[in-house]
Amino acid sequence: MMALVVVLALLFWLVATIVSVGGQGAVTTARERGVPAYVSARAARAALSDADRAAWQSFRSGAAKLIGPGQRFRDDLTTAGQSLASMAAIDRGGATGRDLLRAVNAQVVTYQGLVEQADATYRQGMEELGFAYLSYASDLLHGDGGLLARIDEIARRDRQAIEERRHSAWTGTGVVIAPIAVGVVLMAALGYAQVSMARRFRRVLNVPLLTACVVLSVLVIWTTVTLVQTQRAFAHAYDKELSALDRVWQTQIAMADSGAGALRAGRSADLTGGLNVAAADRARRPLTARLADAGDTDGLTVGLPLLTLAVAGLAAMGFVLRLREYRG
Repeated sequence: MMALVVVLALLFWLVATIVSVGGQGAVTTARERGVPAYVSARAARAALSDADRAAWQSFRSGAAKLIGPGQRFRDDLTTAGQSLASMAAIDRGGATGRDLLRAVNAQVVTYQGLVEQADATYRQGMEELGFAYLSYASDLLHGDGGLLARIDEIARRDRQAIEERRHSAWTGTGVVIAPIAVGVVLMAALGYAQVSMARRFRRVLNVPLLTACVVLSVLVIWTTVTLVQTQRAFAHAYDKELSALDRVWQTQIAMADSGAGALRAGRSADLTGGLNVAAADRARRPLTARLADAGDTDGLTVGLPLLTLAVAGLAAMGFVLRLREYRG
C-alpha cells in the first residue's frame, strides 16, 4: 500500500506536469509567434491599402506635381516594410512560407517602382501616362493573385496556426480530467489506508496520512484551477480580444480599399479613417494582457513538485510509523 501511494503521487506529478507544460507551450507559441505574425500581416495589408489610397488622392488633387505620392504614402510603405520584416523574423512556414514572403517583398518593390514611375511621368506633364502607371500599380495590389491577396494568404495561415493552438488537445477541457482522476485515485488510496490502519491498530487518526490528504486536496484544487484558468484565458483571448483587434484592422482596410477604388474611378472619397496604428495598438493591449494571464501558472510549476513530494513523504511517514508500532 505504501508503494502504491508513492507511485500514484509520482504519477499525479507526472500527468499534471505534462498537461501544464503542454498547455503553456500552446499559449507561448501563440503569444510569441502566432499572434505577432498575424498582427504584422494585417498591419502590412492595411498599410498597403492606405498607401494606394494616399497615392490616388495625391494624383487626383494635383498635389503630386509638388509632393509626388505624398508623405502619407511613404509613411505607409515604411509601416508595411517594418511589418513584413517582423513577419520574416518570426515566420515558421517553412520553405513555402519563405518563398511566399520573398514574393511579397519583391512585389512591394515593384509596386513602389511603378508609383515612382507614375510620379516621374506625371511631373513631366504626361498626366495620362502617369495615371496609367498608377493604375498598373493598383492592379498589382488588388488583382487576382496580387500583393494584397498574398498577404491575406499569409494572414489566414497565421490565424489558422493560432486556431490550431487554441483547439489543441492541451488546451481542451478534457485534458484537465487526467490529473484530477489520478488525484482522486490517490485520495481514495490514502483514505483506504487511513481506515484500514485505524481498524488494524485501533488508532482513530494517522496524522501524517491525514496531513497528506489535506495537502493533496489543496494541490488538486490548485492544479485544476490553474489549468482551467489557462484554458479560459486562452479561449477568451482568441474568441474576444483577437477578433476585436481584427475588426479594427478590417475596418481600416475596408475604408482604404473603398477610398482607393472611388478615387481611381474619378469619384470623391472619404479620406477619414486611414491607417491608424495607434488604434490597433490600443486594441492589441487587452489581447497581450489576456495571453499573459493564460501563461501565468501562479507558481504551480514550483509548487507542484514540492507539494507532490510532500504528499508522498507524509504518506510514507504514516505507514512507517504504523509498521514500527506493529513490529514493536
